[in-house]
Amino acid sequence: MPVRKKHGPYDIIADDVYDCRIPLHNELAYQHGIHFEAKYVGSMEIPRPGTRIEIVAAMRRVRYEFKARGIKKRPVDITVSVDGVKVVLQRKKQKEKGLSWDESKLLVMFHPIYRIFYVSHDSQDLQIFSYIARDGASNTFKCNVFKCSKKVSSTAIQEHLSKD
Repeated sequence: MPVRKKHGPYDIIADDVYDCRIPLHNELAYQHGIHFEAKYVGSMEIPRPGTRIEIVAAMRRVRYEFKARGIKKRPVDITVSVDGVKVVLQRKKQKEKGLSWDESKLLVMFHPIYRIFYVSHDSQDLQIFSYIARDGASNTFKCNVFKCSKKVSSTAIQEHLSKD
């Protein structure tokens, strides 16, 4: 039976799940898309951020503005794939079967990976994350803020967005 060596007071990572050098999903999963459930807080146009402090300030400004206006968070499905990030409103469960959904009407936003400028989470609230994307037509930057479910931390979603 092999004996595990200890390196001083520190032990080698026992579980590969916690090793950030090993990808959580294979490349095929990113081809099809990785799905997350979250609540869409809101979006706001911002000037091009230069520092991490400006990015966090923009994220908190979006949260504050939408909370002050009393705008409710909408449940959405976020799909991260090699094509980009797609945000779609979650469908309400209907009792009547046979209703068809037009996904184009449910689409909140789509950003190709190359347009995503920065991905961040709020260090004070690990359920909050945002990404800043450049709009192709107007060449402006938009900060999109989400609150993830308690089952998944925002750092996990941030890791998937940053991978691509």
